[in-house]
Amino acid sequence: MKRTLLTLVLALATALPAAAQTADGDKVVAVVNGEKITRARLDRLWNRMSEKMRAQYEKSGGGKLGFLNNYIGKRLLLQKAVESGFEKNAEVQAELEAAKESALFDLYVRDAIGGQFVEESEIREFYDNNPDDFRTPERVKLRTIFVSASTRPAAEARVQAGRIMQSLFDTKTDPEKLTAAFSAAAREHSEHDSAANGGDLGWVDASTLDKRVGDAALALRPGTMSGLIEAEGGFHLLLAEGRQPETVKTYEDARAGIREFLLSRQTQNVMDVVNKTTNDLRTSSKVTVYTDNVN
Repeated sequence: MKRTLLTLVLALATALPAAAQTADGDKVVAVVNGEKITRARLDRLWNRMSEKMRAQYEKSGGGKLGFLNNYIGKRLLLQKAVESGFEKNAEVQAELEAAKESALFDLYVRDAIGGQFVEESEIREFYDNNPDDFRTPERVKLRTIFVSASTRPAAEARVQAGRIMQSLFDTKTDPEKLTAAFSAAAREHSEHDSAANGGDLGWVDASTLDKRVGDAALALRPGTMSGLIEAEGGFHLLLAEGRQPETVKTYEDARAGIREFLLSRQTQNVMDVVNKTTNDLRTSSKVTVYTDNVN
């Protein structure tokens, strides 16, 4: 789903509401020096990230497991900060108080005021009318070796690619050895941009590839290598390392993101209510400003 970033008071990342948590939320995904990290906590942190960041994790950062490993590193450093007494520093306490105040303000504006502008029925309607926005197509984790036919005759390129394929035959029955050999061959011979990374393309939606390459990728079992694939510009060898089936995000999991998107369309209306509310409160409250003490 294409999301518009909220400006000013609506720039707070979205957290999953408690109602969206399931019984699986109680499952422990990690224990860090005795501190339990539950599935619900992980999901909440995962969903607070922007879709762009989640996509980066999904593509090359190890997905949610990679995010968890990074979060464990963060928790270890935070535990050290607490144990050393760092958080008791006066300046740190002031910063923490300011962050808490800012977060409370943002949450109140987003939920208490912003909630006036987005009905549950609108969220549901958007979900029902945009099914493709919540579908993640089947993906394959791929490596490739590419021999270009634009820098040499096609027959010569085919022979070169065939030699590379032949050199990998002895390892094809052992997925671990095949991956290592394929990666080395990609670094040495491939003319694809991924060569320096051992031909690693990460998790790929096959529909985004040349049809001949995509069809071959979907036909591969994890741990197996393709034959020569002639495609636009040259010849490919593919190695499949994993496969993820198509998934569809449930309404409960998609709800918070949809709400944020719909609320972003109401930014000016929300700001108008915020300004009116603060002006009304200023009028009805006792406020004294000592201008001489400002500077």
